[in-house]
Amino acid sequence: MATITGTKLKSFGEQFNDRISKNQLNYALNYIDFGEEPLAFETLCDYICEADIFITKNEYEQICIFNSLFNYPLGREFIIYLKNLIKYS
Repeated sequence: MATITGTKLKSFGEQFNDRISKNQLNYALNYIDFGEEPLAFETLCDYICEADIFITKNEYEQICIFNSLFNYPLGREFIIYLKNLIKYS
C-alpha cells in the first residue's frame, strides 16, 4: 500500500502521461507500489532530464518539495538542470 507521499507522487507523475512514454512512466511509478518512493521519484526525474521534457514552474516547485521530502536524492546539478527545463508561457 502506498503512503500519502507515494500517492501524491503517483498523481504528480501521471501529469507527465503525454510527455513520457507510457512504459517509462509505468516503470518509474511502479516502484511506489513496492515502497520505493524515492527511487520512483529519481527514475521519473531521470526520464524528464534524459528527454529534455519541458516542465512548468509549478512542476519544478513540486519536484523540489519531493526532493526535500526524500532527503535530497537529486543533487544540486540535477536540480539546476531541471530548472533550465522550465517553460514559461
